[in-house]
Amino acid sequence: MAALKAVAVVPGYSLGPFTLGTALHEVLTLVKEDKLQYPIINLHHSQVEPLTTPVVVSLPENGLRLQFDGPDQRLRLIEVLDFGKVKLQHKGSDFIKIHEDSPPLSGPVFKRVYSLLGPSFPGEYNPPRDRSRHGTYALSWPGVAFNFPLLDSEWSDSKDHVSLLGSHVALPATSMALFEGQSWPEARRDLFVKQPVGPRSSMLASRPKDGLPLEIEHAHVQADGSVDLLRDGPAGCFTIVLNETTTQDLITELGPPDAHHKREERGATPDQNGHKRTGSTSWPPTNGRPHIGSQPSSYSSTGTDTFETDFDSGDAEEDASDRASRQRFWCYFAHGMDILVGPPVDKVKPAERKDRTPLGTSQHLVVLKVIVHGNVPGSYAFNRHRRLRWSIASPIDTSTSSNFLTSEHNFEHDIKPVLMAVYADTATGSEMGRGMVVNRTWGPEGSSESSFYLPDAEEDLEDAGGSSEQWLGNTKLYAFPGLTFEVLENGAVSALTVC
Repeated sequence: MAALKAVAVVPGYSLGPFTLGTALHEVLTLVKEDKLQYPIINLHHSQVEPLTTPVVVSLPENGLRLQFDGPDQRLRLIEVLDFGKVKLQHKGSDFIKIHEDSPPLSGPVFKRVYSLLGPSFPGEYNPPRDRSRHGTYALSWPGVAFNFPLLDSEWSDSKDHVSLLGSHVALPATSMALFEGQSWPEARRDLFVKQPVGPRSSMLASRPKDGLPLEIEHAHVQADGSVDLLRDGPAGCFTIVLNETTTQDLITELGPPDAHHKREERGATPDQNGHKRTGSTSWPPTNGRPHIGSQPSSYSSTGTDTFETDFDSGDAEEDASDRASRQRFWCYFAHGMDILVGPPVDKVKPAERKDRTPLGTSQHLVVLKVIVHGNVPGSYAFNRHRRLRWSIASPIDTSTSSNFLTSEHNFEHDIKPVLMAVYADTATGSEMGRGMVVNRTWGPEGSSESSFYLPDAEEDLEDAGGSSEQWLGNTKLYAFPGLTFEVLENGAVSALTVC
């Protein structure tokens, strides 16, 4: 068996490459790129409430379990469940000291942990729940805790925990946990709800002064359609105003995009419009894609594939002015957004223009649309972008907290009733409430029909396609003035488009 790679333990901060507070998207991207180091990745989440319950990533071949909160998807708890699959070090010293004349230990003994971490306050003793002779003594230091099996018959409140754990009645530790807090009893009270100390990006944690763009904490949609991107620190809020904010503004405030992609015409397949036209920046949709031939998730709300994109290297056959003026999506995977940019749209009526210069002749490209991604576990687009939470000022009094519609609200129960009430008198109100169905399992090849399907009001969705299996992975699009919601079957919003 190959020697284990040493992993540094920094209490309250990190275990090897995993830093507390890091976004789920970044952690999954990290482990998926290193298949030799992390051959098995298990993801556990609630199918009913994926945004309000913790998301758990298990790495069984590495003896690790990582727990993330549901709403913000940030790493809150790092657990070592098998010390035989990971070599832990603290300040260069091994937690398990190996002696040539002694059998290997299953975990670190108390005396070794004590010598590395120092004195601690008394912990908590939990008696055995089955017929086992050993209970569990949880002992914590700031940011780290260990579970030691302790002979139940020897336990007493009057005995000093150092003497007990350092004697023969205690066994080596069976697990370890890293968290933000002074002690485990204190930290677990609000482990998944308090604001993490560390940033979402490990790059910001390791290189805070390199001029990297500040991470976006929240996106708030104003009544006039502008989007406030809230950030910590002196940078504060960056407001995107549709048809006004330029691409230079985006680069200045958000940095260059991670990738960009030419906008596809609605109803056209990738082969028809995306991979036979010059200047397209998307890779073939069958490259490592689970549903071969199916349209990527972002087609529903953005009209583009953001799964595998790259910067456009240009094309000699393409007119330079056309390349500068066409609409294009700027993909910010680390910020959780896609932004459509293009020539300004002249919204002035022809009779009112008179001698005005048309906006379409402007030299500057502006923001036309903003897509905020929810990174909902179980969705087709999961882990293509990190999760960006959003809120919308509710136009009427609601029962929702703080009078805001948020990314954690259930669309069917909380968001849809409010918006339907606001637009009840509009001519398209009934269409707004029905939602267009986007099928994720039908490929576009060999079919000229659109991937959108609008069932009749009385028609059952499961029966519409002839078989319920054909509708696995479907989402519904609900379009309201200036807003489009992509909604999963459980009511979670996987993407919000502001246009």
